[in-house]
Amino acid sequence: MESQKIANKTLVHNYGHGGGGITLSWGTSIIAAQLASKPLAKDIAIIGSGVMGLTTALILSREGFNVTIYAEDFPPNTTSNIAAALWLPSSYFDRSIVKPEFLEKDRQIIRGSFSRFLSFVNVPRYGVYWNNYHLLLPKVRDSIRALPGGNDLYPNLATSTKDNLFGYPYQSYMKALIIDPMLYLPAILQDAQMAGVKLKQTKFDNQDQVLALTENVIVNCSGLGASKLFGDESMYPIQGQLTHLLPQPKINYSYVVPTPEGYLYMFPRKGSIVIGGTAVKRAYSTQPDQQLTESMVRGHADLARKLTS
Repeated sequence: MESQKIANKTLVHNYGHGGGGITLSWGTSIIAAQLASKPLAKDIAIIGSGVMGLTTALILSREGFNVTIYAEDFPPNTTSNIAAALWLPSSYFDRSIVKPEFLEKDRQIIRGSFSRFLSFVNVPRYGVYWNNYHLLLPKVRDSIRALPGGNDLYPNLATSTKDNLFGYPYQSYMKALIIDPMLYLPAILQDAQMAGVKLKQTKFDNQDQVLALTENVIVNCSGLGASKLFGDESMYPIQGQLTHLLPQPKINYSYVVPTPEGYLYMFPRKGSIVIGGTAVKRAYSTQPDQQLTESMVRGHADLARKLTS
């Protein structure tokens, strides 16, 4: 997240939030909107229509700016639409290299984002609701680091070493927010359009095409597209594959379980049960891998059998 001047343009970057994109979207987009409003230009362009682009556009439009989103695809055809979307800040920075100033700023972003998501809880069209979350571990932890943003953001936070889900020796439990992107993103898009945001289907192949826009303030929310458009070679995809099962209303819990290959996780939504467990670095294809799907389903099935054994 930063602002830079290129010729007569102000370019604000709001991308690269890893697995925490939807979780952090309000906190980072508030900062991006503040940076974009400093030049006092009335017209502002947003590049990208994922959760960052939509949220930034909505904030700026409500503040009175003329906002246009330029994107090749719009919901439901964005990568944000296929996110698992448990509200839990994770996997977007390396703790071993960040400085204390980053962690303090990160804390403020997390808390700001959480407060916004709370306003959507139990408003049906947004698809944001509380769930019973379990982190299951094969070994008992001697100490626990404070959770991102502060433990007060995680109601009923507790640990247990007996009578745990699937019989695991250690369990961390809390209430956590689940966000259904298939409901949430159309709702935010509708809010943005009602606030006056315009949509223009546009494909950019390079930075020069972006800078040719008539707007003098441009917010880059292009996600992985920033690698191509702005030469950010640090950006690469981590492919997370999801499988959707028929909904089961009686399942009111979610879980994350570490495996030798990564994690298995299950999040129940109103319209489906989402199971995942893949994280393939530098995998650019968006086509599902049938072998990965079958392996993932087997892993979750093995866990489910422990409930009946």
